[in-house]
Amino acid sequence: MSFLNNCRNMLLAFLERNQLAATNLTLKRFRRRSPCDECLYPPDKKPCFDIKKVTVERGNPCHSNMIRLFLYTHYWPREPSVVGLWTPLNSSYLDILTDKYANSGDRFLAFEKIDRTGETKLIGVSVANKIFPWMTDELEEWAHFTFSKPERTRMYFIAHCLKNSNLINKYNVEYVYEVEVLGTDAEVAGQGVGKLLLDAALNHAEELGYPIAQVIAVNHYASKICKKCGMKLEWSMNYEYFVDRAGQRVFFPRRPHQVVCVYSKFFDPSKKKKEPCKPQYF
Repeated sequence: MSFLNNCRNMLLAFLERNQLAATNLTLKRFRRRSPCDECLYPPDKKPCFDIKKVTVERGNPCHSNMIRLFLYTHYWPREPSVVGLWTPLNSSYLDILTDKYANSGDRFLAFEKIDRTGETKLIGVSVANKIFPWMTDELEEWAHFTFSKPERTRMYFIAHCLKNSNLINKYNVEYVYEVEVLGTDAEVAGQGVGKLLLDAALNHAEELGYPIAQVIAVNHYASKICKKCGMKLEWSMNYEYFVDRAGQRVFFPRRPHQVVCVYSKFFDPSKKKKEPCKPQYF
């Protein structure tokens, strides 16, 4: 009799576990998908993203092809109406910009170490260059003799932002250190990779004694990153107010990318700088 009771109790416990597992599986099917759901995803799927496994390195000539591939794969096509400033992907001017960002300027690369495979993956790129006062007039002059409308519009737009923010005269400096590219992989968007890249660029500018750094945030995501890095809002403009010579509106971005902002960070020359880390000698 006791043997039958034990079998009955084991059968009831087994049915309760199966019913509970079925209920949890049903709830998981109707909630937001998560990579941590081992019941719905195969065990060999990439684990959750860990920002502690991301390192930022300075780019060198060997990284040019890697940066070029990242720009064409993740940066330009991601939001062509915002990030590319309405430049088509088949534009020759986009090739010129890609060559410029891949081979010149201060380039910072964010790599993620994947423990499952033991390799590193490029998940973010940032490129910064010096902007001098004469470059604004040069952009407008190039735009005047450019036949392609998207290229001409982009040049006029950048010149318009530089002229209206006017950081060179406002802070009485000879040049501005501008972060022109700040892009991450779509798989790690909003995970803090953009902040790591921008912090690396700002720390680099402060170490080298640059007077001021700026970012022209053409989308809402870049603005949020600049605010997290403690940058100051210098100037902003709604896209509907940027018109061509005929008075027609040029840009029609989707929400929430309705405003272009210029952020800056001034490095006080009188402030004591951090001493670089010295290697230990034994």
